[in-house]
Amino acid sequence: MADLNYGSLTLTLLFFITIAIYVLIIIIFMTARRKYQGGVIEKVINMIISTIGFMLVSDIALLLAPVYGFDISYQVHVVFKIIAMTLLATGGLKFFIR
Repeated sequence: MADLNYGSLTLTLLFFITIAIYVLIIIIFMTARRKYQGGVIEKVINMIISTIGFMLVSDIALLLAPVYGFDISYQVHVVFKIIAMTLLATGGLKFFIR
């Protein structure tokens, strides 16, 4: 029983560290977006912010596990990761076309 509580505590701590890193990255890029307004740099920063936002939502979706079960929460997690990667890929392809 002690291993389960220690494992849960460790998992929760790592989860909140991950969320804090995502939020920190978003804050940094939002301040950079204000500095570099207009042009290609702003579009790239917006693409990065939206990708990090979708990854944040996908990791937060794992919190649904106690309510809806692991299967549904993992499916939501994967869907939002796919959305984030697709957004990043299509944005990158738009810049390669130019």
